[in-house]
Amino acid sequence: MKVSARNQIPGTIKMIRKGPVTTEVTISVGDGIEIVSSITTYSAEQMNLKEGSKVYAIMKATGVMVGTD
Repeated sequence: MKVSARNQIPGTIKMIRKGPVTTEVTISVGDGIEIVSSITTYSAEQMNLKEGSKVYAIMKATGVMVGTD
């Protein structure tokens, strides 16, 4: 797989919450950190996603905010 996005984080699917239109995929990326993605249910089915599968969280953003306390 080759994509142009620079932020590619490997992880393991921890949980899948399937809905009629969208599916929420929780990806464990290590050290207790999780990334949650909402994708179409059609895409989730086409990719045959399952809990325990190795995947990549791929992020392409035009803006990143920075905050402090």
